[in-house]
Amino acid sequence: MSRTTTAPDTVLAPGKLPADLLVTLLSKYIDAQDATVLVPPGPGHDAAVIRASEDIIVKSDPITFATSSPATYLVAVNANDIACLGGIPRWITVTALFPENSTSDDVESLFDELATACAADDIAIIGGHTEVTPGIDRVLLSATLIGVGGPHGILPPGGAKAGDDIYLTRSAGIEGTSILATELSVDELAGVSLANIAAAKAMLHDPGISIVADAQLAHSINGVHAMHDPTEGGVSTAIHELAEASSLGVDVDLDVIPVADATRDICASLDISPYGLLSSGALLFTAEPAAREAIDAAFAEAGIQVTRIGHMCSEPRQRNAMTSGTRIALPRYDADEITRTLARTPESA
Repeated sequence: MSRTTTAPDTVLAPGKLPADLLVTLLSKYIDAQDATVLVPPGPGHDAAVIRASEDIIVKSDPITFATSSPATYLVAVNANDIACLGGIPRWITVTALFPENSTSDDVESLFDELATACAADDIAIIGGHTEVTPGIDRVLLSATLIGVGGPHGILPPGGAKAGDDIYLTRSAGIEGTSILATELSVDELAGVSLANIAAAKAMLHDPGISIVADAQLAHSINGVHAMHDPTEGGVSTAIHELAEASSLGVDVDLDVIPVADATRDICASLDISPYGLLSSGALLFTAEPAAREAIDAAFAEAGIQVTRIGHMCSEPRQRNAMTSGTRIALPRYDADEITRTLARTPESA
């Protein structure tokens, strides 16, 4: 969204945003044409009112790692989870806490980014809270996103079946790769080429971290039983979660999971695993083997990379993985690799 500065840039005092600034930004960046929003955001509006006559899906998540493009991450990670249930994201409320010495231009930049990210998925901003908060060193965002069931209905979690193929779209570690390349210095990424650092930063937008289109396509194919968004703990942990939700086991081949060159180089430099790295931007889903041809054809037509990486097993305790010709227990990362990395480089965190 094209932006021109609303007013002269000024440093904001701690507390709520000035009412005149908030009114100006809301009138500029909030779409007032959505007829389902009965009470829109505004000063004195303590809550929003929306009109819906369908099943409602509600999702909340914060963004705390990213200092660059935080609103883009915020919208994507919340919309992805709604899409994984077969839903369509529709309305969002956002809490934005700005550090001291933030300026009116900083606030407007965030509003502009948020409006652009929401417009991409036709999401209406219906409310939230903004303030300057002492004691923090970066913008902290949290959102509640509300969705409705899509044209193929709700796909509840835990629907995977024994014998299902497991698929991954795009590649592992997309979100984490972009964050690490942005947050860490060139010196901290020793051995990674400047070209791969630039490519890693660009992964936020190419291929991007939204899987709404991936999930809608997968859900339209007969025989798809479950979908999951691999976020903290990466693809490997997400596979465990998929198995737990369905009370099944898994057998996967780690070596066939796509990993971008930039991701592989950054992970090698930091001695971390791409399979345990934040992976928004990839969709994990299961489907009966009879759907293979339809899945391959649909994703090829859409230009979305999809890879069959394993299958679901009837024994819940079976969590196996193959790598370099050796069968191992599927790794689980209860703390994401990005958390471990930023913890040992506090100056960058």
